[in-house]
Amino acid sequence: KALIKIVVHVYYPHIYLEGKDKLKLKGPTIVLGNHPNTLMDALNGAIWVDQPVYFLAMARLFKPDWVGNILRFLFCIPLERRKDNGGGPVDNEDSFRQAIEHLSKQRHLFIAPDGGNELERNLLPLKTGTARISLGAEHLQDFQLGLRILPLGYTYFGDREQFGSEMLIQAGEPIFLKDFAEIYASDPQGTVRRLTARLEKRMQDLLLNVKDEEEDQMLHTLEELLRDEAPLPLSDFFQRSKALMYRLRNFSIEAPEQHALFLAQVQAYAAALKSVRIRSGAVYIQQLGPVARQQQLLPFYLLLPIWVFAAINHWPATALCRFAVRRFNLHIGYKTTVELCVGLLAIPIFYVLQSLLVEAMSSTAWSWWYLAATIGTGLITLKNKRRMDNGLSYLKLKNAGPIRDKLAEERAALVTQLHDLLQSIPQ
Repeated sequence: KALIKIVVHVYYPHIYLEGKDKLKLKGPTIVLGNHPNTLMDALNGAIWVDQPVYFLAMARLFKPDWVGNILRFLFCIPLERRKDNGGGPVDNEDSFRQAIEHLSKQRHLFIAPDGGNELERNLLPLKTGTARISLGAEHLQDFQLGLRILPLGYTYFGDREQFGSEMLIQAGEPIFLKDFAEIYASDPQGTVRRLTARLEKRMQDLLLNVKDEEEDQMLHTLEELLRDEAPLPLSDFFQRSKALMYRLRNFSIEAPEQHALFLAQVQAYAAALKSVRIRSGAVYIQQLGPVARQQQLLPFYLLLPIWVFAAINHWPATALCRFAVRRFNLHIGYKTTVELCVGLLAIPIFYVLQSLLVEAMSSTAWSWWYLAATIGTGLITLKNKRRMDNGLSYLKLKNAGPIRDKLAEERAALVTQLHDLLQSIPQ
C-alpha cells in the first residue's frame, strides 16, 4: 500500500482528501467510488483507507488464467457485465457469494457501482449489485453484521490523464445497512431499489455530475480562467464550480439566447487556445502589468534549469510510456493505467541504467549524486507542473502574432461575464 501511494502521488502530486476521519474503517465496509479513471479509481479507494480492501473487477480482465490468478492474489473478485457479454445474460451468483462471504468475515470491499468509465465528470446510473451484496450479507446474519457503505467522490481538475493533474477525493456520510432491516423483511426487491437510489443520491452530492461532454468542456474552460483570476483551495474550488454549473443551467432557461452566445464565446476561446497549443494561464500572464508579470514569472525562471534537467533525464522512460499508450491503442480512459503500469517498471530500470552509465563515465559517488538529482528534479517538476506549463506557454505566446491580442480580448470578455455570473449565485 505504501508503494502504491507513492506511485499515485507521483502521477497526481496534488491530491486533496476531504473527510479523512471517515476513512478509518470500523466494521465491515463497502467502499464506493465513481469510475472515471479505470485502475486509479480502485487504487484510490484502497490506499487512503486504513484497512486492506478487496475489489470487484471486470471478469474479462481475468483472462488468460495466469492473469486471473495474479488478480485473485491481489484481492480481486471477478464480476461479469452485460456490455462485456454482448448484452446477453450474465451469471454473478458465485461472485456475489464470494463478496458476501468476504464481508461476513469483517473485511472490506471496493466497488465502482456505476460499472463504466466516463471521461466527463458525472455519475452513470448505479447498478443494483452493491445493494444486493450488502443486503444479502446482512440478511444472512439477521442484520447484526454491522455493515456500512462509504461513498467516495473522485473529481479531477485539469487534464486527468496527464501527469501532475489535481484530484479531489471526498468521503461522504456512510450508510448503515441495519437501518434497512425492517423494510427488507417485507419487500426485499423494493429495498434493493431504494438503497440503490439512496447510494446514487449520496454519490451525486460528492461530484460535479455534469449533464454531458459539452457542459463539462464549458465548465473546464471557465475553471481554468478562475484558477488564475480567483484561486481557492480545491474543496472550495469544487463547491464554486458546482454552484457555477447550476447557475449556468438556470441561465440557459432564463435567457437562452444569451446563454447560447456565451457558450459560443467559451467554445471559440477554447478552440483558439487549442489551435495554437497555448494555455489559458499564459494569456493571463500576458495581460498582467510589467511588475506583476515578472513576479508571476520569477518562480518559473528559477525552476527552468531544474525542469530542463528533469525533462532530459526522464525522457527515455516517459517516451516509453507514450509509446505503450500508442501501441496498445486503448480507450483514452486507460491512458493513465497504461502509463502508470509501464512507468512503475520503466522508471526504476532507467534510473539504474543511467546511474550505471554515469558511474562508468565518472565514479560511484557521482552516480549517486546523479540519481538523487534526477529523482529530486523530477518530483519538483511534477509539483510545479502547472506553473511550468503556463510559463513555457507564455514564452510561446510572445511570438504568436495577431492571435495573441485576439486571445487577450476574448479572455477579458469572458472574465467579465464570468464574474457577473458568480455575483448572481445565491449565497
